[in-house]
Amino acid sequence: MLNDAEIIEYVKSGKIISDNYSEDSITPNGYDLRIGDYSVNTVQSNSLFFISSMERLDLPDNIVGSLHIKSRYARRGIFSSLGFVDAGFKGQLTMAFYNFGNELQINLGMKFVQLVLYEIKLPERNYSMRSGNYQNSNGINLK
Repeated sequence: MLNDAEIIEYVKSGKIISDNYSEDSITPNGYDLRIGDYSVNTVQSNSLFFISSMERLDLPDNIVGSLHIKSRYARRGIFSSLGFVDAGFKGQLTMAFYNFGNELQINLGMKFVQLVLYEIKLPERNYSMRSGNYQNSNGINLK
């Protein structure tokens, strides 16, 4: 798992986050992704909504990411089935959430999901070599 100093070094070398990086989003063992686009501004109770990351990722072939909803939103009834960001992925992420709680306002720039990064010891075929369906995504991509 990469720590904060390692993440910052990768970013400085032009890797992991290529656009809209914010040092304020660094955590001890990850990076808080911010909302770049959203399908609704007011999230009603019992409703599905989508966001995209403000940050554009540029993961090298030896780094994989794991996504986790920030606990402050999980405690409010927001849930998601988040997974991994494959090594070699480039673009903005689209993420789906469901609100089981009360109405919630979301805004651009809100820290919503934590990205935890891991180094792969023996990289094989990266994202673009396997499927690459969402490579270079911008905004919310529901294809």
